[in-house]
Amino acid sequence: MYSVRDLIEARAAERPDRVYLVFEDREFTFAEMDLRSRQVAQGLADRGLKKGDRVAVLLENCPDFLHLWWGILRLGAVMVPVNLRLTASEAAYIVDHSGSRALVVGPAAAHLLEPLRGRCRAVEHWLSLGGGPADALESFYSLAGDPERPPIEADDDAVILYTSGTTGFPKGVVHTHGNYRITAESFVRTAELKSSDRLLTANPLFHVNAQFYSCIGTLTAGSVFILAPRFSASRMWDWTRRHRANKVVMLLALTTILYQRPAAADDADNPVEIVVAGGAPAGCYHAFEERFGVRLQTIYSLTEAPLSLMSPPGMRCVDGAVGCAMVTPDGVENRVLIVDEENREAPPGTAGEIVLRNPALMKAYLRDPEATAAAMAGGWLHTGDRGLRDEKGWIHFLGRAKDVIRKKGENIGAAEVEGVLAGHSAVAEAAVVGVRPADAAGEEEVMAFVVAAEGRRLSWPDLIAHCEANLADFKVPRFWRALEALPKTATNRVVKARLGAEGPPEAAAGTFDRASKREG
Repeated sequence: MYSVRDLIEARAAERPDRVYLVFEDREFTFAEMDLRSRQVAQGLADRGLKKGDRVAVLLENCPDFLHLWWGILRLGAVMVPVNLRLTASEAAYIVDHSGSRALVVGPAAAHLLEPLRGRCRAVEHWLSLGGGPADALESFYSLAGDPERPPIEADDDAVILYTSGTTGFPKGVVHTHGNYRITAESFVRTAELKSSDRLLTANPLFHVNAQFYSCIGTLTAGSVFILAPRFSASRMWDWTRRHRANKVVMLLALTTILYQRPAAADDADNPVEIVVAGGAPAGCYHAFEERFGVRLQTIYSLTEAPLSLMSPPGMRCVDGAVGCAMVTPDGVENRVLIVDEENREAPPGTAGEIVLRNPALMKAYLRDPEATAAAMAGGWLHTGDRGLRDEKGWIHFLGRAKDVIRKKGENIGAAEVEGVLAGHSAVAEAAVVGVRPADAAGEEEVMAFVVAAEGRRLSWPDLIAHCEANLADFKVPRFWRALEALPKTATNRVVKARLGAEGPPEAAAGTFDRASKREG
């Protein structure tokens, strides 16, 4: 079996009446998932879509996301999931850059439909879920579901995931059917996922994490996949009890939110055995385990490399470490090195760049051969992340060497925010960095340092409104400070290490906090 279509059909044949997907009060068996995906594939084929065509998807977590996604894959077409928090201009860039022939919009993105119609001229087919001025996706579910079956190989494109660019626009990361299959099998082995398990996630399906691990992972293992509509700190443990979930996958930001909540007497009263996450608040990994009665299994990955690092199966995680190379199927290599500036392997305890090599790395950055060649130099993915290997072989993540800010599970390219700020007439130049205020529980917030154009006065409300009109909400800077000039090297390069280095941003004089609307 090479394709995800092969996997879907195999599970439907083996256990047709067993429940696979649970979403709130709805359940779908493997046979029902197989039928729905065939019906979607037929509906797309009836509109002229074929193998290799790209379909942009703006859907929230719901069963229809999976039906559509699997239908696209059955046809040999390629899904282009779009982050629902993006603005119309940001989403339009992704739709246009990917060359999507069809676009599907759900209720949470319904407000984007008309703006995208006016911007995305190459889109031929407009579909909507839950009503709206477009073909109804629900109408596909009345079809016979007997589409043609084009041959699909392991190296055929399956999905294009867009990640924040460090030098401007987002990059489209191309992954194949084989990447889905190999990564999911490795996750199953490392997380020791069994067919009797019930795995729950609230992570968004348009992200790499929920797709490769929770969804295709449970499909690979034949487990029950419990999908939550969205994360809720107050309801998460209730969901695990209601649905009898014994494994949970979440982001580091979510474990932090859960841990920062006031302790309750029933915190450990849940059926969860393992929480797979990027970690917990530093120094609190084992306290998190004890408080909630779970075992924490850490994970580190990138959009470009979903097959990467996890805590080894059956071992207690090391506080502050992200894991070791994920366990892979027989004959599949997964290597992780820490290298110095000369690409030489660094000795244990020495910081360097994390580089990866395995057969499930991205196929390419779409339409960007230069960036692909740079990232994949020598057959290794150069992550741009700093780390070190301890004496026991565990990798510790030390930060991002790339100009990327990490905020609550989202990567924010500094260059993208800086480009928007530079487009305001009152701005001569600007630089943004990640800062950690006391109330962010270790997460980063975006801070902008702005130099006013000659003769102009900076207005924080005006600049914030400008950013809100052109950026997703999570990219809009929280902290703002005016400078006479940005610190620069002799070659005119901004020295970002000198920005925001004087202490907590909320305490610095002259800093405006968008959250409190106060200036320090």
